[in-house]
Amino acid sequence: MTGHSILIIDDDDLLCDMVASLLELEGYRVTLAHEGHAGLQALARETFDLILLDLVMPKMDGIQFMRTVHADMPGHPPIVVMSASVSAKIVEQGRGYGVTGMIRKPVDPQLLAETVRATIAATHG
Repeated sequence: MTGHSILIIDDDDLLCDMVASLLELEGYRVTLAHEGHAGLQALARETFDLILLDLVMPKMDGIQFMRTVHADMPGHPPIVVMSASVSAKIVEQGRGYGVTGMIRKPVDPQLLAETVRATIAATHG
């Protein structure tokens, strides 16, 4: 059991459930938020070791979420973006907001597990 906690912010219920199940089997504690505002509320209540973030969501998209977190929450956890639309522009913009990795949808479970492990190891030794 790792004991590390992960916040998943994605409006796709099926994907959230699949990713959460996989990460829970790996020993992570997982919290789900289905849009950016709910993600901000979760961050205000709890400390997380990693955020997995979709870019395209209703109400508050991933870019708006990253801007808000970067401006209002210094020292926020690393962000790994999960998206079907990963362009060079988005990658560059994301780095400015603390994005440490990108996972293309549909999500490869092995790549997801490896990315999460590596990101948490890099930030928590």
